[in-house]
Amino acid sequence: MLFLHETHEVVGGRMAEFEDAVRTRWQPLVEEGAEARLCWFWELTHGTGASYQAVSITAVRDWATWGVLVDRMRTDARWRTCDAALWTLRREVTRKLLEPTPWSPLQAVDLAAAATPPGGALGLYLHDTGWPYQGKLEEYVQALGSVYLPQVRQSKMISVEACWTVATGTGRHHEVVLLQKILDWPRFTELLSHGEQGAQRGGWMVEGLKHRDRWESKLLRCTSWSPRQ
Repeated sequence: MLFLHETHEVVGGRMAEFEDAVRTRWQPLVEEGAEARLCWFWELTHGTGASYQAVSITAVRDWATWGVLVDRMRTDARWRTCDAALWTLRREVTRKLLEPTPWSPLQAVDLAAAATPPGGALGLYLHDTGWPYQGKLEEYVQALGSVYLPQVRQSKMISVEACWTVATGTGRHHEVVLLQKILDWPRFTELLSHGEQGAQRGGWMVEGLKHRDRWESKLLRCTSWSPRQ
């Protein structure tokens, strides 16, 4: 299964309109025929990065399905009308296709299952993008699964929901996307205000530097209508 990752740069002050257009026009088209399904739609949390930015992740059955969707986007009048509407509300969109790592908790999405309405508190996620040293992509992925994942599970402050690498030909080769849900917000705020303390300075903070020394973290908040919270 593939996962379409999109970063949307929305026109200032038009985020609510953009979200409504994605929910009511784009989502029904992409999910038509149970070939793809929107999984998450987030806003970048205020004060943590670029203004008016949204991020979405959509599960796509396979490469053949992606080809069919791209063809529809170019030729289907409904898609073209939807696309024209979205471009009145956003400045740019950056897309890449992701593939699950062998140990990722999320490997596939049941596209045939009935969608359940979102409910409960809005989910907060830590969206990490890491760039391993040249030629060290596989070693980095393995270390995330063997060192970082057990450390996170033990802490119970956040949970790793998925880990992906960029599919060949759709973006940077040396790039890994790690998606984590924040489970204990008070403890997470302590981490933000005080940094790593004690044993936190060891483990992955040391091991990770063997594989990469650059990464980017975004704090994302699910919209009320995001299929997954």
